[in-house]
Amino acid sequence: MTQLNDLEIEDVNAAVSGGRPVRDHGPYQILIGNEELQYRPVVIEDPVPTGEQILKAGELRPADDYLLFQYLNNGMLELLNPGETTDLRSAGVEKFLAFKSDRSFRFFINDQAQDWGGTCISGLTLKKLAGVHAENNDVYLVVVGGEDELIRDRDLFDLTRPGVEHFATAEINIKVYVNTVPKVVHVHYLSYWDVVRLEFPDAVSGPNSQYTVTYSKGHGDPSLKNLVDGQCLQTKQGMHINVTPTDKS
Repeated sequence: MTQLNDLEIEDVNAAVSGGRPVRDHGPYQILIGNEELQYRPVVIEDPVPTGEQILKAGELRPADDYLLFQYLNNGMLELLNPGETTDLRSAGVEKFLAFKSDRSFRFFINDQAQDWGGTCISGLTLKKLAGVHAENNDVYLVVVGGEDELIRDRDLFDLTRPGVEHFATAEINIKVYVNTVPKVVHVHYLSYWDVVRLEFPDAVSGPNSQYTVTYSKGHGDPSLKNLVDGQCLQTKQGMHINVTPTDKS
């Protein structure tokens, strides 16, 4: 059997991402992912494969045990049945998701419908499907007439619950006070140097430059605490932070 080199294989995802046409003949490299959106490359010859061919190429057998979705470049998931075909040369086909399941679940994320093959979905995966920066955004279950429920990155939300769930993402905006001046941060955790640069944007780590960082009104114990290099700070609305330079030159 002749081994193919990378130059002979058309990378479909690279072509779509680069905005160039996918060539007319194979072999093609596609990406098949799981419910955690972890992808692996698979090579297939046919430019218009069936769902079953894609599953077999990914060594996912028997095909009837899996649900296969096309991940379109607009962020939508589209079910591809085993006997259905898809054209890998189409600009809309980016990659695929396979679930060992016999049913799918529909939900909405930022008012966009999505179908999912797993019984659970993590907060981090919801953010990825929404196409937002995970570190700077939160995702919530929308609760009509009540308080929306925060879904943290590692939380697994049960999609088998009755009804169709609606999720929404929101940018993280936390007001803290740095040396009494209000500032807005967009993350839940800040490193020591992230905190220092809130007051001194050009600060760099070095043997002759140190900063004393203290904070209060944080999570848990609201009393005054120290933050040192190597530690992280969990941000909270209304937190007070003091940053003082200590030069050793």
